Amino acid sequence: MNEAVDLGQRYVAALWDALNTHIADPGAAAARLGAVIASTRDVEAQLAGLRLRAMHEASLSGAAAVLDEVQHSVSTTVGEATAMLKLSLELGERFPKIADALNEGRISLQQATAIVTGLRKLPSHLTRADLATCQDTILDYVDTLGPTQLRVLATRLVHLVDPEGAEEEEKKRLEAEERAAMRNRYLRLIPDHHGSHRIDGKLPDALAITIKTQLDAFEPSQSSYGDTGESPTPEMRRADALMRMVDAAASTTTTAAGTGGRARVQVILDYDTLITGLGRVELPGMTDVDALTATEARRLACDAGIIPMVLGSAGQPLDVGREHRLVTPAIWDALVARDRGCAFPSCTARPASCHAHHIIPWWARGITWLGNLVLLCPHHHRLVEPDPHRPAHSQWQVHLDPTTGLPWFTPPRNIDPHQKPRQHQNHVLRALTPTPKAPPRPPTNTPPQPPPTPRPDQTPQQTPAPVPAPERDPNPWHPDGDPPGWDTPTPEPVTTTAYTNP
Repeated sequence: MNEAVDLGQRYVAALWDALNTHIADPGAAAARLGAVIASTRDVEAQLAGLRLRAMHEASLSGAAAVLDEVQHSVSTTVGEATAMLKLSLELGERFPKIADALNEGRISLQQATAIVTGLRKLPSHLTRADLATCQDTILDYVDTLGPTQLRVLATRLVHLVDPEGAEEEEKKRLEAEERAAMRNRYLRLIPDHHGSHRIDGKLPDALAITIKTQLDAFEPSQSSYGDTGESPTPEMRRADALMRMVDAAASTTTTAAGTGGRARVQVILDYDTLITGLGRVELPGMTDVDALTATEARRLACDAGIIPMVLGSAGQPLDVGREHRLVTPAIWDALVARDRGCAFPSCTARPASCHAHHIIPWWARGITWLGNLVLLCPHHHRLVEPDPHRPAHSQWQVHLDPTTGLPWFTPPRNIDPHQKPRQHQNHVLRALTPTPKAPPRPPTNTPPQPPPTPRPDQTPQQTPAPVPAPERDPNPWHPDGDPPGWDTPTPEPVTTTAYTNP
């Protein structure tokens, strides 16, 4: 045992020597730093796997003293230690392939924890062979997806092993989670006796989403603090948003300050989900909420502040572009439905804190339509904004995938000499492709083009009208009763027009 510890110490010392060695060539120095970081990452994962395996062996052998030492170690909290013991048990008995990947350094401890958290939600009737298939499938994504996306993907793997019963199982799971959330809800205001209160609570997802959206609408901009000389943190601005929202409610004001209208929550589902109750209801920009049931979406949709966006078979929002410099509400809703938040890789900013960025700037004759827009947070908006005085290879480039319509980002050469395009992990997750390939980068002088504007000498050609939706009876959005005007005639389906030269 002492020899193994000594060998490990010598390996760590060798990494320190490599880090502290002076290298004059900047390129070689950067390569050395990258190698040290990669090596420590792999070793950290392998050591975590080794520690979890030792915990599992201690549990199997009944080593109570060892388990007690783990739970009461001063290096972790009791909650963290309990979670690690539970993880060691699940890796050792239910998910051995995930354990092997961690032991080999293929995945990090955070990825392993996220995967197991998602796999826990799989139906209990799955066999060991089914679980093995799920583990093999999700391990194909570990080089592409982060912990958050892997957790979501793991919960959806039941569609692979049991496609027929997957939707019914997921409906039951979500309904059970909603009932549990209602049973366990609470809110506390705890005084600290020094002029403040601490807020602690637990709310169902549907209510928390509504509160988040309202807070987004009331949150002051950074520039609004210029007169005070204060530089508030995001958490401070969130607290200010809550105080503004409470003040507005106390004065019976219904318009969110600074937004010109009510805050809105957008839910996305297809028509079959709306009617049958089977399927997923997605929430753009809410990466910390897995999904809602269709029943809960119907309830939310009774609120005028909710935007129900029902998708067709293609699953993509229609282009609502118009020749305006400013983004219209219709374009904004379609942009949120497509990008779900800041589209820059790994960014977690929600839609309400983002800007609609013109890929080809307005000043460069870029127009305002969905094919020339991408949702970006203020930081990444500044990062990718084109500078006409700098060469293109030294700036971030944005282009849209011609098949999916989703954005890709090509880094400048100083960040990636090969300029390999990157995509947000959430978009990779939506595509569910093991090895996503970026499309070729378009030349910088050929921006995406909108649908052609008809000229007087062009003849319109009508495309076939879409298939009418099924008979909508009873009203799916109002299960407790039809609102006034529901029984009015439905407008004729809108047809699209393509223009060709005579």
